[in-house]
Amino acid sequence: MDLPAVRKRVSDLLDAGDLGGAFACVEPHRAELTRSRELAFLWMDLLSIARGRPTALEEARAVLERWPDDPTLVLTANAALIGLAEQRPLDEPPLHDHGPAHLAAAAAERCLAALADRPAPASGEAPLAERREVGGFLWGQRANALRLCGPREDEAAQRAFERAVDIDPDNAGWWFDLGLLHKWRGRFKRGYDCNLKALARLDEADPRWRAAQWNLAICATAIGDGDVAGGVWKRLGMPAALTEASGMPLVEGLPPMQVRVLSRGTGRGLGSAVPDAATVFEVVWVAPLSPCHGVVQSPTFRDAPIDYGDVVLWDGAPVHVTETSDGPVPCFALLEILRRGDERRFSFVALQTDAGDVAGLEETLPEGTRVFVHRERVERGCPTCASGAGGPHVHAPEAPPPEARVAYGKVIVPAAADLRTFRVHFERTSRKGGHVVMALPELYEALGETRRAGQEHRAWRGIEKTALRKGLVAG
Repeated sequence: MDLPAVRKRVSDLLDAGDLGGAFACVEPHRAELTRSRELAFLWMDLLSIARGRPTALEEARAVLERWPDDPTLVLTANAALIGLAEQRPLDEPPLHDHGPAHLAAAAAERCLAALADRPAPASGEAPLAERREVGGFLWGQRANALRLCGPREDEAAQRAFERAVDIDPDNAGWWFDLGLLHKWRGRFKRGYDCNLKALARLDEADPRWRAAQWNLAICATAIGDGDVAGGVWKRLGMPAALTEASGMPLVEGLPPMQVRVLSRGTGRGLGSAVPDAATVFEVVWVAPLSPCHGVVQSPTFRDAPIDYGDVVLWDGAPVHVTETSDGPVPCFALLEILRRGDERRFSFVALQTDAGDVAGLEETLPEGTRVFVHRERVERGCPTCASGAGGPHVHAPEAPPPEARVAYGKVIVPAAADLRTFRVHFERTSRKGGHVVMALPELYEALGETRRAGQEHRAWRGIEKTALRKGLVAG
């Protein structure tokens, strides 16, 4: 293998933006990956650029096992592994404990231990483990790898960051990354302080400057420092103004966006494609007040920590983008609940004659009431029969029972609304013309009407049993 020629060809291809071609140059020499240190370094350097390479984990592991105490190779391989691990959004729990972040954390620890066993240089220079360009970076990489391993490694990640900044206190990157750790663990004041330290060491030409400003605004919003948050948005070119009521920034004109939150089943509702005990993401719409906080505009239908009307904080980087008829809509990871909404939220199950009957109730309920339908399932049956609450009635013998649909959802009642007045409207409109039969037990629980709430729970089960009997949902 003519390594200088390969290296020159790879450099030319990278300058031309041809990453695939660069890998094609080294692929024929794969068998030499663990025999040639120079090839291993070139290969790991390419991996740090190509974060989506399917074989990256296998290749980095092979190099780290071959040269576990070589700081240059460990640092280069770890850069690739950490880049790979960063592709997983931090609101997603790690699926296992042998991914790229775990491998990088262990590799840094092993290399640091090996360096510590080496004798101190005779020249009086600091040992490699104490030098900024070696020990500082190994501790910083270990800290970031542990950060990406999830909350279980939180204490170890903090200790590693402390060692990194002890060795290299002027490194803006370690302060920035430590701020990320604190932000994701809900320690917003400490994240705020770390981002200030990072910004003191950055100038505006550095790409991390904008990211540090953004994270500073997120942490400032979380701790209620509207002056700092508003100042950041203005520095970033956004028309922020502090609201008189809350003292927090308002950036007008931001389009609706989405936030996702982990949720579990409620134990009610049948036929979901997701097991009730499974933890999955649920996506809600939000009306932004600033680029990082806003008001939830759609309810959660599973058991989730947020709901309609809550003021929530989200991260700055979208986890995905949904294409809609109105254009792309970014979805962000939830960070914190800033204020609980004071609306009343009541879950329901209903039978409706035609699709849209339940949603149509919103027009007849008191002003400000919202009716959100989660899903509908077609079935043949009579709503009055299914509920068991309609008394004797007759179907024309020549006509089949009318088509009905099972619908789940939530009714949102404004905080200022009188619940007893709402109850009168609800009972009058939800059964108007026999088009809808709805079970709303939480309304009667809120009113303290235990007996009626029990009847509503039985009605709920009756509607679902009808759906099960007719094979509309899985039992």
